[in-house]
Order: sequence, then C-alpha cells, then structure tokens
Amino acid sequence: MANVVITGSTKGLGKGLADAFARLGHNVVITSRRQADIATVTQEINKKSEGQIIGQVCDISDKKQVEALWDLAKTEFGSVDYWINNAGYASGQSPIHKIPENLIHSMIDTNSLGTLFCSQVAITGFRKQGSGRLYNVLGGSFDGKRIIKGMGVYSSTKASINVLTKYLVAENKNTNIIVGSISPGILITENWLNEQKRLSPEAWKKIRPTINMIADQVETATPWIVDQMIENTKSGKRIAWLTPWKIISRVIQAKLFGKKRDLFSRHGL
Repeated sequence: MANVVITGSTKGLGKGLADAFARLGHNVVITSRRQADIATVTQEINKKSEGQIIGQVCDISDKKQVEALWDLAKTEFGSVDYWINNAGYASGQSPIHKIPENLIHSMIDTNSLGTLFCSQVAITGFRKQGSGRLYNVLGGSFDGKRIIKGMGVYSSTKASINVLTKYLVAENKNTNIIVGSISPGILITENWLNEQKRLSPEAWKKIRPTINMIADQVETATPWIVDQMIENTKSGKRIAWLTPWKIISRVIQAKLFGKKRDLFSRHGL
C-alpha cells in the first residue's frame, strides 16, 4: 500500500482525496492550520477505512513547517509515495483593483508560495528516496483561456502553479519521479458554499441551473481522481474530472432530455 501526503485535507477536495485513498487501504497524512479539524477528520476517516490516517498542523507558506511534514510522514510510514499539493485559498467576485491586501496575501502566500515550497520539499525527498509522485491541484482559469469574473488573483495563482508543474516535469525527466496535475472541476465544497453566500438572490437564481448541470459533490469525483493517480505512469499528465465532452453531455441531457440534477437541497439551498 502507498503512503500519501495531502495538504489542505480536512475539508473539500483534500478531505475527499484522503478518504478515497484510505478506503483503498493506503496510509495518509492530512494537514490543516487547525489541530481541532485534524483531530475530527482523522477520527472520522479512521473509523471506516483500511488505511491509517494521521495529521499535522502545517502552514505551507512556512517552508520549515513543510519540511517537518515530510519528516513526519517519512518517520511514521517509512516513505512518501504520493505528495498532493491541494491546499489553496480562493476569494472571488471582485475585480483585481478592489481585492483587499490581506486577501491577496492569503491567495498568493498559500497557492503560489506554498505550492512552490511543498514542491521543493517533495522533490528533494523523492530524489533522496529514489522515487515518488507529485500532483499539483489546478483550478480557475489556470491556462488563461477563460476570464472568470472576479477571479483574477486566484486564477493568476493557479496559472503560476501550472507553469511550475511544467518546469518540475522537465527538471525531473528520466528519473523515477512522476509529476502531474489535477483539474477537479467545480465541486461543492465548504469554500464554494461560502462564496455562494456572497451572491445576491438574483445572481444565484441566474447561475443555479448551470451549476446544477456541471458541478459535482466531492465524493462523486474524488474516487475517480484517486484511481487515475494510481493508474498513471506518465509524467506530465493532467487528470481532469470535468472535461469539455462531459459538460456538453450534461447540457444535452438537461436541455434535450429534461434530466435535471439537484446538487443543493442537501446544503439547504
């Protein structure tokens, strides 16, 4: 069984990935900035899974804390087979010139700087042990092909992660290190719901039908994403849950065949 480190993994996508790995019998180290969240999630997942879940508080914008995270995983499990850079912060719905300085710092320090430090630590560790798999989570308009209103700073951080990943692929060619990325699509996470609360009733009513067509619950997507990571043997692969063809298919199912989805009643929306 593999040993996995997932940053930012007490909520949302990270928690879903941790749960999916653990259900398959793999050992997982989860992280958060809050010890209480780690305690709750480790207890919850350990009750129902074959793999062992442990956790450590880690602010990924502090490289020493990231190094301590690697040391914990290495000490407890003997090796680190997967390192998944999932921790991130998103705040949207405002043009770039109106975003407060503290939010800019939160997004850049966590998404760009944190992913860079984590990648440094993971690659250094993988080179010493002779192998490993690193995955960076993308999001937003990471490729710059689509402008999402209010998401300029967040999307720019994800674009930087995309470029970082390409360099890591090139720099670790002809090694036993696999570097890839994950595009999870639109998942209904705690952060997504918090952003939704900022919408006016009129704005929410307008976008709700589209979100119902293309979004997913976390537990729908994460088992498939984990399977893809386990099966993948090629560096440079981007694992994408929400593909253009999937979007087209869902739109056709909804508009031509009347197949409606309701993602929000369970969240009280």
